Amino acid sequence: MYEDYSHLTLQEKDLKDFLCTLGFQLPAYSPNLPDEYVILPLGTAAASVFKGRNGKAVLLGYRLDEITYPLSILFLSGDVEVLLGHSTLLLDAYSTGMHVLPRLQEAIRRFFSQDANVTLGALEKSWVNVPLKGQVDCRIAWQMKPTLPIAVDLFVRKKGTVPEIPLFPGVYSYNNPYVENILEASLFEIGFARTALVLGTGAGLDAVCIALQHGIPVDATDINPVAVANTMVAARRCGVDNLVRAWVSDGFGSINKKYDAIFFAAPLATDEAESSDVNRYDHNGRLLKSVLRALPAHLNPEGRMYLMSRPDLSPYFPANGLGSKALRHFVAKSSVAIHEIWKIGEDA
Repeated sequence: MYEDYSHLTLQEKDLKDFLCTLGFQLPAYSPNLPDEYVILPLGTAAASVFKGRNGKAVLLGYRLDEITYPLSILFLSGDVEVLLGHSTLLLDAYSTGMHVLPRLQEAIRRFFSQDANVTLGALEKSWVNVPLKGQVDCRIAWQMKPTLPIAVDLFVRKKGTVPEIPLFPGVYSYNNPYVENILEASLFEIGFARTALVLGTGAGLDAVCIALQHGIPVDATDINPVAVANTMVAARRCGVDNLVRAWVSDGFGSINKKYDAIFFAAPLATDEAESSDVNRYDHNGRLLKSVLRALPAHLNPEGRMYLMSRPDLSPYFPANGLGSKALRHFVAKSSVAIHEIWKIGEDA
C-alpha cells in the first residue's frame, strides 16, 4: 500500500509479503485517478494456492484517495459442484486511518449486490454462466496463537506473552497430525549448535522457537513459497526476524551450507501423491531418500539431524555415511518416530 515499508502496520506488512509471494504487488499510488474498482488477474501461482479451477484467480481491489486497497481474492473451486471461492483481504486497521475500513466495506458490499453474472463477468469473463452451487471462504487467519505446549512455555518465558502468528491460505499441517512435535524431542538437545536449518518450514513455528531459545541464526526452507512467506511473517511477529532467513528449496536443492542442527518433519513415505499440492506428499519416499543421501554434505562434524518419519529408516538410508537412533516412538496416522542422525566416516 506504501512504497515506504516502515510506515505499514504489522497486518499491512504481512499482507504485502503474502501478495508478493503470489507474484503480485499492488500499485502504490495512482495520482489524479478517480475512486473505482480495480480487478487484476493473479495467474497460476495464486490459483494453485487456492486450488482454483483452470489456473485462474483474480484480485478485487478498490482505489480510494489515490491508493489501491485489496478487497478480496476470488477463484472458482471444485469440479462437480462449483463454488465461488474468496479470500477476504480487508484489514481491521490501516496505517492511513480507521476511516478507510468502513468505506472499503461499503465498496465490497456494492460490488457483490449486482446480478451474479454481472459480478462474475466483471471478475473473469470465462466465469459467466458457470453454475455456482455456493461459496467457500479461504481467508488469512490473522489471530492464531500457537498452542503447542513447548512453544507456549517458551514464549511466556522469553517474551511474557504468546504472540499471534497469521496463517496464510495454503499453509497447513496437511501431513502432520502428530500428538508430539519434533521440537519436544530436540529443542533443548541442541545447546551446542551455532547454526540451524529447518527443512519444510510450514508456518514457521519451528524456526522461530529455535531462534528464540538459542539466539542462533536459523535458515528455513520449504517447497511452498507461501510457507516461506509465513515463516518470514512469524519471525517478524515474534521479534527474531534478525535471526531467521527463509527461502524456497526442494529438499537440499538450494542449500549450500553446513549446519550444526537440521530439523526435518518429513512427509511420510506414502503412496498418496497430489501433483497440485505445493506442500506435497512424498511419493515412495523420494524426497526422504534424496535428503538423507545428501545429508553428510550439509552436517558439520558434530552436527545432528532430527527427523520425524517412519520408525524404520532402512529403506531410505544411504548405503553408508550415517548413523541414527530413535529418540521417541508414537502413533499418528501411522507409526512414527523422531530420529537423531549423525555422520560417520572419515570427516565425521
